[in-house]
Amino acid sequence: MLLRLASACAVAGPIIGIAAGVSLLIPRWSAADVRILTTFWCFVPLIWGLWAILAPASWVPRRLPLWGAILGIVAGVVAGPVLDMPLRLVGVRGVSWFPVVVGPVLYYVLWLLVARTYGSLSAASQPAHAAGATTKL
Repeated sequence: MLLRLASACAVAGPIIGIAAGVSLLIPRWSAADVRILTTFWCFVPLIWGLWAILAPASWVPRRLPLWGAILGIVAGVVAGPVLDMPLRLVGVRGVSWFPVVVGPVLYYVLWLLVARTYGSLSAASQPAHAAGATTKL
């Protein structure tokens, strides 16, 4: 479970940095909107890590992208219809459905990285003899 947590957090962390950098480039955002986003972003690695831990064992690592897309649906519903983030952040009305569509696709792609990171961490944590390596004396 620790590998799941670490792999999800390892991907979520840099994504937060990129998103924070993009938010600085958009001058029309109010201080309140930026404060809401930065507060939320502080919790994203934790949410992703816990979501990775909750993934069914049979889904790890092959179906982690699908598992991430399910989280993307939840995030899209919260960002779109519930918080109406397109209106609040970009000033566009009537597209609260947009995050519900884009969220799962984006999360699927990002969770492909989580699955690859999980595979890399799993391989790195295996002892040499368990990975099929032999030693010659």
